[in-house]
Amino acid sequence: MESDHIVLAIPGMFLLCFSLICPCFRSRRKDISEDPVLARDGNAMHSFELRSSSDRMPGTPLRVPASPSRFSLSPQPSTIGPLQLSISQIIKITHNFSPGLVIGEGVFRTVYKAELPHGGPIVAIKRTKKEHLATLRAEFSNEVALLTKIEHRNLVQLLGYVNTQNESIIITEYVPHGNLRDHLDGQRGRILDFSQRLGIAIDVAHGLTYLHLYAEKPIIHRDVKSSNILLTESFRAKVADFGFARTGPMEADQTHIETNVKGTAGYVDPEYLRTYHLTIKSDVFSFGILLIEILSARRPVELKRHPDEKITVRWAFAKYNEGKVRDILDPMLQEVVHEDVLNKIFSLAFQCAAPTRSDRPVMKEVVERLWEVRKDYVRNHRRA
Repeated sequence: MESDHIVLAIPGMFLLCFSLICPCFRSRRKDISEDPVLARDGNAMHSFELRSSSDRMPGTPLRVPASPSRFSLSPQPSTIGPLQLSISQIIKITHNFSPGLVIGEGVFRTVYKAELPHGGPIVAIKRTKKEHLATLRAEFSNEVALLTKIEHRNLVQLLGYVNTQNESIIITEYVPHGNLRDHLDGQRGRILDFSQRLGIAIDVAHGLTYLHLYAEKPIIHRDVKSSNILLTESFRAKVADFGFARTGPMEADQTHIETNVKGTAGYVDPEYLRTYHLTIKSDVFSFGILLIEILSARRPVELKRHPDEKITVRWAFAKYNEGKVRDILDPMLQEVVHEDVLNKIFSLAFQCAAPTRSDRPVMKEVVERLWEVRKDYVRNHRRA
């Protein structure tokens, strides 16, 4: 049993709220908002090394990007060797953590954009806020430990870290186009077209497949959501934020690991919430919710909408059953997509978001099915 704890006053109510997420669940309880669930404990890691690699996935936002090799394990080798930076150097390149360099801010951390010394590459510096240093030690250590063991073009790469009594900083590659949620909200100036959304879904699925099957040990992300998906200049997707990640079952006869619940409301596997049994299928559920979000632009929980539309997966599933799949699509998406393509991709999304893990596919199958959807989309697009 993991020794972490949930920052949540009433776990039972959290579980009841999540019964709303799947179409097969019933509940009349109050709807929930998207609040993080964090664990607090831990040992700290001490050292600092820098590595670097850049996004090497060419593509264009105006057409279907070239297909990357399936389940490619890593990008090309890094072109920058190990570097050593002191806290004083980090302070210098961030201009003493200038507010003008902030590119993201949450309850617990602030993220800065900075250029490494001597004309080095631009990086992202994620700094834990002082008031949360003690409580987030374990999460910080966990993220660093896992990121040092993985390298894949669809996962944000760790470049370095520093952990002292007064600072916890993670340095990663800089992903210039921000997070997926901002794009779905229209905050980036243009609306993602269907091809881009499909490509993003495939990229995320590739990253998760690598974590589940091809990493040194199976890794469960546990916080797959739109704000943790970062986009490159060519609209390639990279999965970020491994603070909640855990190594998964490693023995042939082991079906799950037992742990207290971590994740974000609206994306967390309801079976995990009910049993505290975590498996790679928990990520599959989150991906199903994310896939619906990518296509509809709706958050998993929309509190301001009509009661029948507050839980997006339930609303979308009802539309799907009525044969109104076009109604699920983001209204800002002007492109007419063939209904057969929509039926296939929404069918996959709902299978991923099935309330019981035995009904969900594995991520490798998800990737293969998404590639088939892409083939159908390209074929229909050419005919049109």
